Amino acid sequence: MAGGITVWPAGAFPLQPEQVETAYRTLREALAAEIGRVDADGLDSCLGPVPEDLTDAEAFHAWLGGHLPLEWVGLRLMAEIFPADDRVELSGRIVVPEGQVRIVDGDVTVDGDLLLEDGARVMVLGTLTITGSLVAPTDSYSLVAAGRIECRDGVTGRTIMALQSIHCPGTFFLSSDHHDSIAPLYTGGVLVDFMWPAQFDRVEVATRVTGGIEEIDYDAAVAALAIPEPEDDDWDDLGSIYAAKLLASVS
Repeated sequence: MAGGITVWPAGAFPLQPEQVETAYRTLREALAAEIGRVDADGLDSCLGPVPEDLTDAEAFHAWLGGHLPLEWVGLRLMAEIFPADDRVELSGRIVVPEGQVRIVDGDVTVDGDLLLEDGARVMVLGTLTITGSLVAPTDSYSLVAAGRIECRDGVTGRTIMALQSIHCPGTFFLSSDHHDSIAPLYTGGVLVDFMWPAQFDRVEVATRVTGGIEEIDYDAAVAALAIPEPEDDDWDDLGSIYAAKLLASVS
């Protein structure tokens, strides 16, 4: 990694599978309705075994991996079980390394930028506050999930979830057509989810560029993101171009 980047310290997050199963039995009908696409019995069949340590990336994926946004199940269950009374403060340009998981039972403040490498996962049971930019991979899996998320600007090609709300006063770019991003409320300045609309129940922004696969407006996306057009009209590069712009900025 380049200089000036600090790795978010690792730490275990042990679970009692029986406790998780008890909470799941209480919430399974609601969880299936919130995710959609499947009933409660179908949701049961999609979930793997509950890990004894949620920061075990392989076990995390075995439990919550698949074609549905099952990470929502994990986020809701953890918020149901744990009090969310911890507090973590990080400063600078913080990175979660490739394939690693960070879980915090409480609030996290990043005074700077938060960067996720390929396959990285972050789950914060309280509020995740990022004073700078949230930059997640635009062409591979990653997860940012929290009770509430606040950041200045951001980009991700995959999943961002909040139990309550996401607020980004700058510009946020959901850069691909295969993200499962969920929140009851998204507020902010500019939201670009032009490939496929996010599953935000309510969106209150100054500008939104959206539509879906059949209504892609590349020119509008480029203008909203204030980035140069990609060379050779390689529009798949929009995410990486915007990510580079955010990484070049000073928090």
